[in-house]
Amino acid sequence: MSCPGFGEVNIPSSRAFWDDCEEDEFENVGQAEKLQLKFDGESGPDVAALQSEILVVIEGPSVTHFGSSVLLNGTTRICGIPPKTSSLHWNPASKQLLAILEDDLTSSGEVTELLLPYAKLAKKVVTITLKPKVDFKSEEIQKYSDDIAIVRGVGVNEKDIIELEAPNFIAGVAAGIASWRNQADLPVSSFAVYTDKLPLDSTAAQPVLKLLKGFVSCSPSYVPARKESSYLYM
Repeated sequence: MSCPGFGEVNIPSSRAFWDDCEEDEFENVGQAEKLQLKFDGESGPDVAALQSEILVVIEGPSVTHFGSSVLLNGTTRICGIPPKTSSLHWNPASKQLLAILEDDLTSSGEVTELLLPYAKLAKKVVTITLKPKVDFKSEEIQKYSDDIAIVRGVGVNEKDIIELEAPNFIAGVAAGIASWRNQADLPVSSFAVYTDKLPLDSTAAQPVLKLLKGFVSCSPSYVPARKESSYLYM
């Protein structure tokens, strides 16, 4: 005889179990707050979207420091992008928009909607998705074992960039914006960078910087943020 509730799952045999639940428990569940761009200064949610020569979207885990270090020279921050530390920046001299997005698939649909007004007005859009190298699927994966990064394109007509092979795919805000631009028959270039090191270090950043230089002005190198010293000793 087994002990009920220990090492087994008890599934209710009738609706009576569920009928015992208080209806108030469901009524008190509030709707999730709608995400909004957090505009800086005196700007508000009604500010008109800027028309840019190019919108660059770079998305990945812990990408904020990299993006702010190498891309933001001569730019001003327009707004924060929820729910994390993502942000949108404007370079008035070159008319470039830069969206630096922390990877968050749970809210990517809402964030895509927030950025679509800017994506619609941009003459060109470039998206770059950063992923860990272990996510890359290939029958010849050993061929890339010594590479710092694997760079692939989606609908990109460039001789040095190989098309992203199935079953690999891009997701998130970058995929949402690229899909909308493609459906609207507007120019878009999408890239996926599978790298050994996330967050990026100075070496892993080089393939990303090389890619960015083809579209926008950026720093030639990247110095990662210093980590706090550990007080643990072996």
